This record gives sequence, structure tokens and C-alpha cells, in this order.
Amino acid sequence: MRPSLIRLGDMPGPRRAYNVWWGDKHGLVKQRGMYQYTLSPFQSKAAPHWARDYLFNGYRRLSKEAIYWVIPFSFGYGVYTWANNYTEYIESKAGHLAAVAAAGGEGH
Repeated sequence: MRPSLIRLGDMPGPRRAYNVWWGDKHGLVKQRGMYQYTLSPFQSKAAPHWARDYLFNGYRRLSKEAIYWVIPFSFGYGVYTWANNYTEYIESKAGHLAAVAAAGGEGH
């Protein structure tokens, strides 16, 4: 038994017809004004000069936005560094001795 042509085919109707399957109006009326253009693969360039354009345009765009992320990042990094140094000092022997001396006691 060989498979039928419908089983081997895609959608019913002529191959190059538009508006056949979903919007079928009981017969095919040739539509006018539909044009299809293609570009030769020898003429197309997917991304010409993208690296050079990014170097100049990207630098310009990033430098204009730098004030919005450099200042907060610098402030946050400064707070982080200060807090780490302060914590290391407080947890060190010198920090413990300074805390005891500031409290005015001799310690335990």
C-alpha cells in the first residue's frame, strides 16, 4: 500500500497562492499588489564594521553614562573597603586593647 498524495503534501491548495488555507473564500482569487523582494547573498553584509563602530560609538555612549555608575560604584566600594578594614581592626588584638582602654577598664 503506498501513501496518498495528501499525506505527502503540506497544506492543500496551489503552492504559490496567497491566502488559501486560513482565509479561503471558496476559490482562489489572485491577489494584486503583493511584491516580494530579495537581496543577493553576495550583496548583503550582516554586520559591516561592527567592531570599529562599537569602539567609537560605544565609547561615546559609555562615557556619557559613566557618571551614573562610576560615582555610585566608587562610593559603594569605598564603604565596603572601609568596613572590611574596620572589622579587621576591631577583631584584632590591637582593636580589643583599644576598646578596653576606651572603656577605662583593665579587662578581664
